[in-house]
Amino acid sequence: MSKDPYQILKVHPSAKLEEIKKAYRKLVKIHHPDKGGDSAVMLEVNSAWEILKKKHKDLNLNKVNNSQLYNRNEYKREANNHSKPEDLKKWFQNVYIPIDKLLGQIINPLGSKIRDLSADPYDEILMDSFCIYLEQSKNKITKIKEIYTSFACPSIIRDFSLDLYHCLSHVEDGINELERFTMGYVDNYLHDGKAMISIAKKKRKFLQSNKKEWLIL
Repeated sequence: MSKDPYQILKVHPSAKLEEIKKAYRKLVKIHHPDKGGDSAVMLEVNSAWEILKKKHKDLNLNKVNNSQLYNRNEYKREANNHSKPEDLKKWFQNVYIPIDKLLGQIINPLGSKIRDLSADPYDEILMDSFCIYLEQSKNKITKIKEIYTSFACPSIIRDFSLDLYHCLSHVEDGINELERFTMGYVDNYLHDGKAMISIAKKKRKFLQSNKKEWLIL
């Protein structure tokens, strides 16, 4: 791209990602072909957004890796130890229960959030509210990952733990698809995001039922 992506999105080079995202959404509303805009300009705006989004992602990658390095190493060290009988109960109390609660805070409100947005996806207030939900969900996902690696999983419930992680993966993928929808108003992203969250909802219900079989709580 020959043009400066910051100039295309009309933001300062020191702008934070959230500010860049808002500027991008504002331009999408103006230039999106569905709103009578120019497809060539829209392509340029999309390219600028992808460049700056990747730049910010790369800048944050090292911070994330460094912050999680200790937890990963600690997890591996603990996993090599022999599990004690009380470890099973501790894992459910310290890992599964808080993760399940956070997953519910992401999954359960989605239906009402989408219904609110469907009234007018181009309404700035409705879209901002939906984006706040997505941002809060992403923060919860980060917290879930920290919790998941904070306590070694007893080998006897390793499959259960993997199912929990798969549930999280579907939630994360779904939120990412929904965020893509807010960037370009492409219905496929909305559909795929809802479908992924729906799968996660079923997995969460299965885990809740399966947990009872362990007679831990």
